[in-house]
Amino acid sequence: MKKLFLILFTIPCLLFAQDKVLSGVVYDNDGNPLPGATVQVLNSSNIGAITDFDGNFSILLDENETKVEVSYIGFLPQTIDVSNRTSVSINLELDVSELEEVVVIGYGTVLKKDLSGSVASIKVDDDISRQSSTIDQLLQGRASGVQVTQNAANPNSGISVRVRGTNSLRGNNEPLYVVDGIIVSSAGEDVDAVGGGNTGQERQSGLNGINPRDIERIEVLKDASATAIYGSRGANGVILITTKKGDSKQGVVNAYFNRSYREVSKRLDVLGPIDYARYSNAANALADIGPHWHIDGEIYGIQNYNGDNPEVLQTQAQYYNWHDEIYKIGESNNFGASFSGGSEKGSYYVSAGLNDQRGLIDNSRFKSGDFRVNLNQDLSENLEIDARFSAFFSESDFSEGGDLIGNYQSFVRNVLSFRPVYKVAYDDLTDPLVIYDQELTEGLDGPEDNQANPFSWVDDFHDESIENRFFANLSLKYKLPIRGLNYELRIGGNKRDKERRRFYGPTTFQGKTNIGLLQMSTIDQLSYQINNFIRYNRNFNNKHRVNATFGTTYDVRDVTNSIYSVSGFDSFDLTTQQPFLGQNVLTPLADIARDQKMFSLLGRINYTLRNNYIFTASFRRDGVSKFKEENRYGFFPSFAFAYRRDFGADSSFKIRTGWGQIGNHGIGPYGTLSNYGSDPDSIYGSPGNGTTVPLILNNLANPDLTWETTEQLNFGLDLDLFGGRVTSTIDVYEKLTKDLLQNAPIPTSSGFSSILINRGELENKGVEVGLDISLVESDDFSFSIGGNISHNKSKILNLGLPPGSVFDQDIHMDTDYYQKPYYLGQQISRGNIFKHPANIFMEGQESALFYGWKTDGLVQPDDVADYPIAGAEAGDIKIVDLNEDGVIDNMDTTIIGNPNPDFVYGFNLNLKVKDFTLSALFNGVEGNEIANGWNYTLGMAEGSNGQGGATYTRNVFPDTFFDAWSPTNMDAQNPRIGYTTQNIQYMLDTIIEDGSFLRLNNITLNWELPAKKISDRTLLKFTSMNIFVTGQNLFTWTDYSGYDPEVTSFMWTGLIQGVDWNGPPNAKNILIGVNVNF
Repeated sequence: MKKLFLILFTIPCLLFAQDKVLSGVVYDNDGNPLPGATVQVLNSSNIGAITDFDGNFSILLDENETKVEVSYIGFLPQTIDVSNRTSVSINLELDVSELEEVVVIGYGTVLKKDLSGSVASIKVDDDISRQSSTIDQLLQGRASGVQVTQNAANPNSGISVRVRGTNSLRGNNEPLYVVDGIIVSSAGEDVDAVGGGNTGQERQSGLNGINPRDIERIEVLKDASATAIYGSRGANGVILITTKKGDSKQGVVNAYFNRSYREVSKRLDVLGPIDYARYSNAANALADIGPHWHIDGEIYGIQNYNGDNPEVLQTQAQYYNWHDEIYKIGESNNFGASFSGGSEKGSYYVSAGLNDQRGLIDNSRFKSGDFRVNLNQDLSENLEIDARFSAFFSESDFSEGGDLIGNYQSFVRNVLSFRPVYKVAYDDLTDPLVIYDQELTEGLDGPEDNQANPFSWVDDFHDESIENRFFANLSLKYKLPIRGLNYELRIGGNKRDKERRRFYGPTTFQGKTNIGLLQMSTIDQLSYQINNFIRYNRNFNNKHRVNATFGTTYDVRDVTNSIYSVSGFDSFDLTTQQPFLGQNVLTPLADIARDQKMFSLLGRINYTLRNNYIFTASFRRDGVSKFKEENRYGFFPSFAFAYRRDFGADSSFKIRTGWGQIGNHGIGPYGTLSNYGSDPDSIYGSPGNGTTVPLILNNLANPDLTWETTEQLNFGLDLDLFGGRVTSTIDVYEKLTKDLLQNAPIPTSSGFSSILINRGELENKGVEVGLDISLVESDDFSFSIGGNISHNKSKILNLGLPPGSVFDQDIHMDTDYYQKPYYLGQQISRGNIFKHPANIFMEGQESALFYGWKTDGLVQPDDVADYPIAGAEAGDIKIVDLNEDGVIDNMDTTIIGNPNPDFVYGFNLNLKVKDFTLSALFNGVEGNEIANGWNYTLGMAEGSNGQGGATYTRNVFPDTFFDAWSPTNMDAQNPRIGYTTQNIQYMLDTIIEDGSFLRLNNITLNWELPAKKISDRTLLKFTSMNIFVTGQNLFTWTDYSGYDPEVTSFMWTGLIQGVDWNGPPNAKNILIGVNVNF
């Protein structure tokens, strides 16, 4: 009828005038019809026609009207020459300047106003990315509910990110990372640690390979309605990273260069040479040992100090400040370029960069190079291809952390505790005889001193890593005949190879005791995904909007880790290069397979009614190979609703609520099976004079294991006021994690003490607030502020264990005893100090509370007789006998601290005055406590007690010596000289400190140079040029006495939290750079 009426109407017009009828259809750039578009004669004030529901229109033109203009809100108007045409088909292009913001979500995108989940969007401006070398620097302080931890001083050091607290007590708590729609490994995935006994290994980053300059935006999915579509991988939150692509504009060439200088941001003061000599002599006197040093204004060594005829040397002793000797200013260079451009049919983005970072000591370095190509092209009207490829190569030597264990096996502790004075001057402190103080040839010392000076770590320790990584991603999108319906095939993955070798030469403690020690570990990883999606995106008459995605994913991960260690070297010259020179195999070569496969069905539908009511539902069904068949499949649904309303001239609000289930399959790929491994401590001889390494059973199988499941309920409020000048987001959430993975105790008659099971519940409740205000906006002046703050409180609801059954003991809290299920965390050190757990996990309490003995000052002479520790002396730390039974034991333990913060926050300031821009970013944590291991080591004046036969005492904090208890200083704050905490059973509350801090994370001054004037005077034609100066970690306000309140020890160990054990210093960094566009 519509066409018949049109014909009948136009026939008279054609008969009586020289007019004509122009008809046609108006589409958007995706080929969807645009209802309500305006079609009118060019430069006419009269509206000629409005397109109908299907985008059709018809307009009457006279013979002089040869051009029409087609317009639609949010699209660029288009002028069409219709001189000899009666029918047209018009495709309007989106007007980017007026385009509504689109947010990337799981396996798709959605208009920001249609978003019903809790998602933090971080637009990565060039001003931010050009200052950053790692992904974590783009996240820190910029999103509520996200806590980022990394030590900026150590190139290639590990990164930890927590989204909305702790979700698993023993499993992985790191979020899932997705780059351009392809899942990559988490930050905690690295080579395995190798070596036992009293050695440890610093972690390195698992997120290498992504240049921050290539990132366009980051979305952090926080609540279950946003993450449930990732199913059994989404419990810890999801971080979506979208890399840049070119546009249809004229090609742009960008080049950049920056140079940075970093130095230690805080130093810990220890005794200087003369004070150390006094302390050493005092300690020797208490141990009935002769003095090492003669002090007469200056220091002179004493020869044969413990013999019958000690003799003062005539040559003055040599003084050293080990901090100044070892720590240097680290210089780094970063440069690269990108090329982008395209046409109406496609675009390209190509980038390459080189990075050379030097650490704070001479042999700490991280060199890397990266290359990226992003291409997209319309192959036809209905078919589009998108291809992305990147490569990353790196080499590093990484010894700033050394080992986590302590004593002289830790580089950081060695720098602080090694004595600052030598009896004679040496030309070369790196000479092996000097490093180990083997002055026996000169008759200066008694027994050999097993204390290597810090130069052994600089010259005789190698921690070398080589890593190659490749990302590839290919997407084909096809517009199906049904309007708004599209099909996408996406194939992608990443290949990662990394080898790490650690060699301890003969002047290091480990190398000396093992005659050289080489530890080798590798990871060989290939992961890929094949995704098939059907998407439907349609707007019906501006009243109904449907955005739906359904599909399948097939995810394969082939991962092999290997470990090997050998000692007893005939030659030390080749260090890490020739393992065959080692004669004793400590850890036999072992390949550890961690393969897994996953097949998933997923779907999501987002429906918006009249731009006010938003309904979202999603599901995912996962099948994971690591579980037995009866537990292999899981279903994870989510539902969300939002109500959005405009008010005033340019303001709106949105109320959101959502619920969902998500999972965490935090066990190894073969975790349900019995696993076997080698036992390097039980090596047998073979008939051919070789060795045989036996295989042993590592665990008992549990075929009933399944994933941890987290249910989350979220309520949110979004405000957008005064045309975006003020925006705010508030979220309140509650998470409940069920089927916690735990090691349950079993009878030792089984040959094992525990078995891994699913049992228990953990709750997290929290509030997040974000606020951004643009106070002033103009071409020459603007000022804006923003900030976020979050509070999360965890609570262990159920452990599924009988009260007090773990260690057959009770927990004492406050003044009453409670029979409660609990277990203790992991032992901190395998040495003699801090050889006990620090955390407890108990029903009804927050996760990982500090646990141990309370203290009440120092033991005084009048207390000794009645003090309930045999052999105690005046000046010892006084442990409180809580139950007053006359015995200090496990019955006196209690909760002594809390490592969980009350608040995590960040705020920023941005000021622009003409061509100058100043920005500042602050981040902080409030209300957490830290177990400061330095108070066990540098805070105890052990003297010669427990030094393992060493000739010299270790250095300490000044107050440890000057304010040590003595009969003449009974009001002292520190225990007596000779007191030691070695081999104590439980942690003392004397090492617990407030860990709150506020940090000036980043401050940048940027100057936009007059590019046109420069171009006119040079051969190069610049379109823009800017110079910037950035300061990172310049100031930290805190009462914490350790190096850095942002503790990086044991980042990925769920059973150790809030413990600073030999943690390295952080660094403040000054960066100067230039950025040019052609």
